[in-house]
Amino acid sequence: MTRRDLLVLEDGHEYQEFAEAFLGAHFDVRAAHSAQEALRQLEAAMPDALLVDLRFERAPVGTLVGDVDATARRRFAGDTHRAIRHLKEQQGTLVLGVLREAGCAAPAVFVHDFPARRLENLRRLYGDVHAVPGFDARAIARALGAS
Repeated sequence: MTRRDLLVLEDGHEYQEFAEAFLGAHFDVRAAHSAQEALRQLEAAMPDALLVDLRFERAPVGTLVGDVDATARRRFAGDTHRAIRHLKEQQGTLVLGVLREAGCAAPAVFVHDFPARRLENLRRLYGDVHAVPGFDARAIARALGAS
């Protein structure tokens, strides 16, 4: 069995630790904790698959994708705190968008229980996107085409 390259996108280390422990038979795992770091990872090698954390709650504001002030004005009547919270809660999709713009078409899996309509929208925007409601290693491996 050929091992593939998995890029984990998250603000912490839990997804990476999970991937190394439970997906390591299929993947060589590396991680990025911001869009900037993920782009540097793409320069080193294009991944075969992406495991994406939706929420980047611990990420410093300066590393977030998205314009805080514009988001505050457009969506939250100027409330910067709500805009930051929103960007952190959606950061995984925003980072995925940056990677897609940079030419990364690898299948992406979110560990999240998205409503069907939201998952359809993500697929329309970002191509090969899957969601697994929990940390089920077999389901994630299947979604990434590793089983």
